[in-house]
Amino acid sequence: MSSQKLSIQTNFAKVDASLGLVFGWAIVCKVNGEPYVDLQDDHIPEQAMLEATTEFMKSDRTAMDMHLGEDAILKGSIVMAFPLTTEIAKAFGIASDRTGLMIAMQPEDDTILAKFESGEYTGFSIGGHVIEGVVEE
Repeated sequence: MSSQKLSIQTNFAKVDASLGLVFGWAIVCKVNGEPYVDLQDDHIPEQAMLEATTEFMKSDRTAMDMHLGEDAILKGSIVMAFPLTTEIAKAFGIASDRTGLMIAMQPEDDTILAKFESGEYTGFSIGGHVIEGVVEE
């Protein structure tokens, strides 16, 4: 198997300025039961998301400043995460039009939080690697 760099950008849902948190989807796997394909023509299957985010949450948990490369890693972290797959949603009785990874991101830099609050930033940017040969859904 080979791997290539992957950047994903998805929409955020809510800013809680009192806690300094931005909530939203870090990864979207499916929308209305169909595989979600992003603007880069990438799709992350639910099982691949579970495996990758387990390792991500055990270690790094950093966010990037809107795909600006290695220098863009924020001095903040993903402080909460909940993977929502089709099976997990069913087990918990959750009805949702999408599956993926929901997060709360806490930037240490107030200027980044302000960019979410103002609407300048409309999504998250995370970094990772695509691993070729991952079984599709």
